[in-house]
Amino acid sequence: GNFSFTNIPNNYYRLRLSYIGFSTLTIDSIHFRADRFDFNLSDIVLKTGATENLNEVVVYAEKPLIQSKEGNITFNAGESALSAGSSANELLTNVPLVTKDPDGKLLVRGKEPKILIDDKPVELNQQQLQDLLESLPGSSIEKIEVMTNPPPQYANEQGGVINITTRKGRVGKSGRITLSAGTRGETGINGNYNYRRQGFAMNINAGGSYNQNDNTSYAIRQNFNTITTKIYETQSRSSNQNLRPNLRTNADYEFNKKHSINAVLNYNRNISNTEAVTDFLPSYRLSHRVVENEGENYNANLSLTYTLRTKKPGEMLRLIASGNRSTNKNDRNFYQQFLLPDYSFDGQDSLMLQRLHNKTKGLNFRVNYELPLSNKKTFLSVGTFLNLTQNHIQTAAEYKQSTEDKMMPLTALTYAFAYQQEIENIRGSIKHRWTETLSTTAGASIEHTGFDFDVLSSTSKVKNAYWSYLPFANLNKSWKDALNLTLSYRRTIRRPGYNELSPIVDSSDLFNLRSGNTSLMPSLANNFDLVVGTSKKRFYANVGLGFNAIEDVFNQVRTQVNDSVTQTLWQNSSGKKEYEISTWNGYTFDKRFKVNMSASYTFNVYSGFDKVQRNFKNGGSLTSNLNANYSWTDLYNLTSSFTFNRFARPQGSTRSNLSMNVGFQAKLLEKKMTLTLNVIDPFRQQQNTSYTYGKNFTIENYNSIQSRNIRLTVGYIFNRVAKTARHSNKEKQKLQKALEAVKAS
Repeated sequence: GNFSFTNIPNNYYRLRLSYIGFSTLTIDSIHFRADRFDFNLSDIVLKTGATENLNEVVVYAEKPLIQSKEGNITFNAGESALSAGSSANELLTNVPLVTKDPDGKLLVRGKEPKILIDDKPVELNQQQLQDLLESLPGSSIEKIEVMTNPPPQYANEQGGVINITTRKGRVGKSGRITLSAGTRGETGINGNYNYRRQGFAMNINAGGSYNQNDNTSYAIRQNFNTITTKIYETQSRSSNQNLRPNLRTNADYEFNKKHSINAVLNYNRNISNTEAVTDFLPSYRLSHRVVENEGENYNANLSLTYTLRTKKPGEMLRLIASGNRSTNKNDRNFYQQFLLPDYSFDGQDSLMLQRLHNKTKGLNFRVNYELPLSNKKTFLSVGTFLNLTQNHIQTAAEYKQSTEDKMMPLTALTYAFAYQQEIENIRGSIKHRWTETLSTTAGASIEHTGFDFDVLSSTSKVKNAYWSYLPFANLNKSWKDALNLTLSYRRTIRRPGYNELSPIVDSSDLFNLRSGNTSLMPSLANNFDLVVGTSKKRFYANVGLGFNAIEDVFNQVRTQVNDSVTQTLWQNSSGKKEYEISTWNGYTFDKRFKVNMSASYTFNVYSGFDKVQRNFKNGGSLTSNLNANYSWTDLYNLTSSFTFNRFARPQGSTRSNLSMNVGFQAKLLEKKMTLTLNVIDPFRQQQNTSYTYGKNFTIENYNSIQSRNIRLTVGYIFNRVAKTARHSNKEKQKLQKALEAVKAS
């Protein structure tokens, strides 16, 4: 059911709820005031109790933008002006400790995390995940949790866990529509519908977005020979357009207190058009090259979850089954004109067409079982999962034959291959709470990984299979109102995928050939972390120290083929050591002004063999984030985010300049309408400069992205609360008898 109170004078209030056979619940310290005259409480659940003496008191507090507890971070996106009009991918970079590397991969403290949406793992490859997060609107997200010390079922993930929780709506019917537009050439529309009543909840989110990015770049390569030094230079500019429709449906149903099911259907699409123009300056053969790319990606995901909760508090069985299907099509057109010294056309040109078709299928099954023992201090956790992935990639290419002026097949870039990977895992752990402030957890996972890589256009076929033993343990100690300490160890694995394993040589860039390596081995790491933190009424502070010993690291290694061509190949190195230090802190100056900051620094140390043979260099990566939130009243607030990153790579480094996002939000029409103005990178466009050092060459790459943007977002909420429940005559008679029994006693 539901309840409401109106015309309440400004003051502090206590709300008391009671029902026969249930413990009384008291919500304290609800502060009605001029700038906050209404509250929408979340669903209230009463616990069963034998007597009215088993009461529960909850102190009501409004959510801050960022919370930290036991080393984990919660970013309340629903409270942030940064979420309006943005995608989940963009919003994640505003969360403390979260960043993206130059390739767009999400990192937490420099390592790749496991992504969950509504507590369910997202089993997608990097491209599928990026498309999903780009299509998921930030306005549909309630909160983002960063778990540096994840639960046992994800204890062996290198970068911990990021859990994205979507909005579920309140009891009754509600809806939201959001429109956004920006000066960068972007527009978006998103609609949300929620329905919740009597154990059933449904959430539908649908919409689409369009954006355009213009980039400029240059590359300078110096080749060092015995006598001379040659310099090669290119200048490029590109324009990229993306149209992203999306649909996400989430349904929950509780049969009773024990049994519940959940179903999620997600569909997203990306229609892209890119044109890149490159000028090869006189140090090369002077030429002008245009590359046009038309792409279309389809991603569909379906997951089903069954949860069983027994009468024993804390005992739970959860079964998750999911499947995904993705199709990626790309048509690329390469046209190059060769020029005279005065930049006029010399009559020679080349034309190549390439069509890529990639089909991906995945099936995932996961079982988790949690059991607290009778002593109420020991907790068992066991589980298993099975992941199956299949890829089928087909490419056809042709070129214009100059003598006959017609298109001919290009066999060097025409191929087809099939890739299949299977991962089986079984795990178990035990947690024991020695005292109220001291607990330990220990467990292990055993995994079997196998893959087949079959180049269908030839007789080449590669198979490999390996077992991995992955133990983990942690100790957590807290001192009331003082400190919290977590000491953890985990052995983690990073597996190569089909992009890293593919033996096909990509020669679309004539001056840098790229290919994978079917001989790649997985990379295993021993990770040791110590996190010390404290949380007070006005501030929280955390410091983390880490050491990682990594075996068989696989990276892209760039070598020189000849004076004008380099080759980038995935290779296993002999290993490296990582030393980490990170911090995330927040301070509340008053109820209006709050500041949060995070920073992480990782220093990589490579073996002597890699330094000599591959020209690897020791180096450090720095990521940093500063968030500030100021609320004039409950109707007007300002949120800002500033980030700076620098990444070390085995053969060099990549640095970027400061990026910023400032959002001003106003709530109108009794908070039904929300206006948000975001100012993104107003002073300087995003710029990245990377350096690569080979045995006898150096390369400097510069890239500037059109990131400056002023975005206006308008959101409107439609609410219709559930009607008061009507009782049948039998229910009324039972209630009347119960009331009479209470009066008699």
